[in-house]
Amino acid sequence: MSLFYLMLQRPGKESQDDQEEYWMKSAANKNKFNIFDDDVTVETAEELAKSKKLLTQCDDVDLVNWDDTPVSSAISDDIHQGVSARVSFTPSRESSVPSIQYSKSQERLHTITQTTRDLRLEDAISGYKPAASGARNQEEEIQYLRRALKKAKELNFSPDDTIRRMMLGEPYSLEVFHSKEEKLQLLDKAIQVHDGNAITAVILFLRQTVKPSLFNLELQRRPVAVSHYVSYLRAHYDFKELGNVLGMLNRTEEAAILKYRQAISAPDVRGKMSALRGCLKAHFLPEPDLTHEANLVEQHASLLERQWPIEDADSKSEAQGNLVFKQYPRKVSILNMPLITTLYYNCFYHGRDAENLLTSPLAIKTQHQLSDKQYIWTALSARSRLKQWNGIEELLTAKGWFGNTKNVSVIGFDKVCEILHRTSAPDEILSKYLRLIDGSERRLNLAKKYKCHDVVVETLVHLRDRAELQVYASKLSPGSRGLKTAQDALRSSTIKWKT
Repeated sequence: MSLFYLMLQRPGKESQDDQEEYWMKSAANKNKFNIFDDDVTVETAEELAKSKKLLTQCDDVDLVNWDDTPVSSAISDDIHQGVSARVSFTPSRESSVPSIQYSKSQERLHTITQTTRDLRLEDAISGYKPAASGARNQEEEIQYLRRALKKAKELNFSPDDTIRRMMLGEPYSLEVFHSKEEKLQLLDKAIQVHDGNAITAVILFLRQTVKPSLFNLELQRRPVAVSHYVSYLRAHYDFKELGNVLGMLNRTEEAAILKYRQAISAPDVRGKMSALRGCLKAHFLPEPDLTHEANLVEQHASLLERQWPIEDADSKSEAQGNLVFKQYPRKVSILNMPLITTLYYNCFYHGRDAENLLTSPLAIKTQHQLSDKQYIWTALSARSRLKQWNGIEELLTAKGWFGNTKNVSVIGFDKVCEILHRTSAPDEILSKYLRLIDGSERRLNLAKKYKCHDVVVETLVHLRDRAELQVYASKLSPGSRGLKTAQDALRSSTIKWKT
């Protein structure tokens, strides 16, 4: 029997004696305090309610109802706050037992929640405004609850209306859809209206409420839903689930690339090497269509396995005071550097190492299948910076027939001169390779650009262009070697100039 029902009953005279005996027995329990006791007068009760003395007793004092049960926590809290509960004692003509009237807000919310079930609370109680003063009578409360219940029953929970609410930003609930058919209709409707947010929300609802096997099966039948789900997983960095979905959809290339990205994101170099080897074995090698990609992953792992011992050895050598590292200090670690950068590093610090060593530039060229142009350009840049002009001669010299040697350059001697000029090579070294450039016009333009006057004069003499030589000589500094060479050529009687 509820407390509200008991409060509406007025005890008769025939039950007063029994009640007095009951309360006398209950009074023996010192751990309980009855606010309905006859000894509590109206003034005393009001004073206790105002001063909150009922709640300031020690922890072992309990409040009890008519049937000796504890007062509900909601009423106790209302008495403590002095807001929700309004206690008024009115003397009865038949009994001196007081009556109590309190707010029904807690019961109203509970009733609405039970009657509307999955309906959102905002929909059920929208428009309700509690009275500023006084209390609603029982009839008003009942009428309000009836209207709220009727409104809840009239709401449309069809897939079309739910998707419309989602698109318009109105309150909605997906929990009202219990059967598989209703949930799939909801997903199909979201796909039909092309609303990405609605599609994603319904997919996540399906994932939580159906079996994984059924979810995967229905998802595969809807490519649009798959695209949105994959985008959602990628945006939220749920790589484990994303890998499972891609594997389920037989999108092996995407799954392999995903695992590769996860492997290279490892902060530790040793962990990265291990992850790359595992990724290569599990996702790239078994797929015939990923042979080229598997070769690239293999090279990446091999490069890290080469960089690790080189970095370890060079760090120790630098700490011990190696002269090369003192003259040319290392700016950054070689770990995780690109292949060409690693080649340049080894050409710079280990250019003379034998090919059977990890630090050998030729070993790097061979293992990683670098072209001759890549190797020559990188090695030439390193040796030119080190001012190793003899080393440059070695790179650009090849053996011909009958043991003869000749200067060759797979990158072109114009590129060689560009590298030499950038590293401030001496004029005699730069002029030597300028003379090897095929094409008089190209050689003349570069010689002028790099201010190699001897080569300019030689080229103009070769072109028999006396007028151009005179113009060029007029721009040279008096007493310079270039001016003397130009004047000697202009005074020569053996040169046949163009008319």
